[in-house]
Amino acid sequence: MMIVDELPFRFVEKRGFRKFCRVGMPRFDVPSKRTIVRDILQMYVDMKTSLMKQFKERKVRVCLTTDTWTSIQNINYMVVTAHFVDENWQLQKRVLSFTQILDHRGETIGKCIEKLLIDWGIDRVFTITVDNASSNNTVILYVNRKLNSWHADGRFWLASICIYGVVHIL
Repeated sequence: MMIVDELPFRFVEKRGFRKFCRVGMPRFDVPSKRTIVRDILQMYVDMKTSLMKQFKERKVRVCLTTDTWTSIQNINYMVVTAHFVDENWQLQKRVLSFTQILDHRGETIGKCIEKLLIDWGIDRVFTITVDNASSNNTVILYVNRKLNSWHADGRFWLASICIYGVVHIL
């Protein structure tokens, strides 16, 4: 409920929620905010471990998409999503990172992607789709250079696409 409905963790401490639980489910012991945070973080760690294992054991090639934006408070954010085909030939997508970034420059985005690849143990990137056309080439060159240093045999393919540019052309 907390994740699906994007509720703040402190929601379980609210008087209305506690009353609702007492009336609707009298035997239910409402967990504390601390327990909710602990359990959700453990779920994240478990899911990340499972996904990392899948990437490694199945030698999955991932396609990455990035999106960057600036909030009303002038804070820059970036999300990186992995797209891949699972063992049942079903297309999957998972958000790997949602983070603050200093700026929208290609090198900054490239360094964030590099850190993500290291943190997740991903070394088989098929494509990267970048939403910022001006940063596109810099991001691809940066990540390409890093992947080349990781792969002595050079067996990977990396392409960049600015989806907004493609839509604009159509």
